[in-house]
Amino acid sequence: MKSSTNRRYSWCLSVALLSGCETGAPDATPSDAGSDAVARDATPEVGSDLGADDRSDAGAPGCAPSATDYTPRARMSATDSWPSCVSDPGLYVRFDMSTSSIARTTAFERIHRDEAGGRPSGFFDPTRDPSPEEFTAARMIYLEAEGLDSRLVRRTDEHFPQPAAGNDCRVATVAAAYPDYCAGPARLLPLVTASFRDGQLGATAAPPRVLAARVEAALLWFLYLSVYKESLTCSTATADCDSSWAYYTGGVQRGEARHAALSRYVLAAEPAAHDRIWDGLLAVRCWRDLDRATPAANPTLRERARDQLDRALTRGVVAVLRSRLLAMPGASAAERPAHLAFAQVIAPLLDRAARARSPAEADRLGALFAAAAPETLDVSAAVATLDRLFPCP
Repeated sequence: MKSSTNRRYSWCLSVALLSGCETGAPDATPSDAGSDAVARDATPEVGSDLGADDRSDAGAPGCAPSATDYTPRARMSATDSWPSCVSDPGLYVRFDMSTSSIARTTAFERIHRDEAGGRPSGFFDPTRDPSPEEFTAARMIYLEAEGLDSRLVRRTDEHFPQPAAGNDCRVATVAAAYPDYCAGPARLLPLVTASFRDGQLGATAAPPRVLAARVEAALLWFLYLSVYKESLTCSTATADCDSSWAYYTGGVQRGEARHAALSRYVLAAEPAAHDRIWDGLLAVRCWRDLDRATPAANPTLRERARDQLDRALTRGVVAVLRSRLLAMPGASAAERPAHLAFAQVIAPLLDRAARARSPAEADRLGALFAAAAPETLDVSAAVATLDRLFPCP
């Protein structure tokens, strides 16, 4: 158990810029050319996250943190086995104030509704069909320099082993040979490109809202992969921890109201999963505070933090998928195909995690989501299978 002295030190560490405390916080490490942390944003830092300890995992009945988890909401981490660190007060403390992934989460929100440009306007709304002009506007946002496309085309799924040689997924032959690892270019890019193209043409078999739902699901999965990937590359570029945090949160603290992109979806679907993801992000930051070498020297602690984060992230994605499934029975006949399209993008991407838990249940899930039409999808069975596979964040 941590002493009150250490907890006071940790608090001082997190608010040093505001209060003038002496800190031992690590200096920002310049990111390499491949890092996502390169551009300055104006997101304000918050001095405290009061109220975080009041949140519980009550939304996930029967669930509790693992014995090795970092639990900053429980008396500022005083009851867990982790040493005192910068994350104990419940705030994410950046290495660098330049975090370009915030602009990418903002771009995701602008694809849905671009207030400045006027279109798209409700691009991901399953109750309406976006116009061809909205597809063009959405695609232009997606293709902005150093934006979503620039990272999706190279995004890897670090749950899979890296190829022994030649692991640049931007090379077509590498992506084709290792589609699971090269998930961005091999799995997501063709889907996003085809959906934008067909929506711009305005004359395809799939309704425009179905195409938009496919883009939505693919980009959310990209954000999920990015959170996990950046938590690994933070081993060599500390600012990538900031990118991991920002790809989920949109660059805000837990107590702020304006969460964006993936965090907005998870928070709406299951607040307990959202809080557990936040705990995982703070665990990653805590690891990097305790392990300040470059490259990082404690892979055991790193993977302990990343496992906690990944368990929560996976349940968060499942919660979002569940919410779309549960919306189907009460939706209109025109709306239901969009919900199904969203689910049929997300569900196969969960296969790795599902198969690691139960091959039989993974097969069952795959069969359920092979439904040719919303009317043939057994929503209750799909939700029950997801909950058996992924019961806790």
